[in-house]
Amino acid sequence: MSMRRVLPIVTSLAVKEEYTSEFRKVLLKAIDESLNKVLGGIATQTIYFYFEQEHHLKPEDIPDNLENFRFTLERTFGIGALIIEKIIMENLYSRLSLNNKNISFKYKNKEQIGFINYVNDLKKLTICTREEVIQNPTFGN
Repeated sequence: MSMRRVLPIVTSLAVKEEYTSEFRKVLLKAIDESLNKVLGGIATQTIYFYFEQEHHLKPEDIPDNLENFRFTLERTFGIGALIIEKIIMENLYSRLSLNNKNISFKYKNKEQIGFINYVNDLKKLTICTREEVIQNPTFGN
C-alpha cells in the first residue's frame, strides 16, 4: 500500500499573512537602521526604552502601531521627527525595491506623502505585486 503525499493548499489569505509578516520585518529593520543612522546606537536603544516605558510602545509592536509611533516621535523630537520619518521612508523604499523592481507610485500632491500613508501604500503595493507573481508565475527557459 503506497502513501500519497498531500501538499498543503496555500490560500490567498495565507499568502497575504506571509507577506505582511515579511513586510513587518523589513519595516522594523528600516526603522532600526534609520534611527541608528540619525541618533547612533546608544541613543536608539535609549529611545526604544523611553518609548516602551512612557508610551507602552515596544519596538516589535511599531509596525502595528504606526500612528502611536509617529505621535511618539513627534512628541520626542518635535519638527525633527519629519527628518527621521523621511529617512525611514527612504530606507524602507530602498529595501523593498531591492527585492521588487516593479515598485513605483506617484502622489498627486505633497500632502498625500505623510509617513503613515506612505508606509501603508508601500505595504499594499508590495503585497499586491507579490500576489500577482504567485498567481501568474513566469518561468525562464
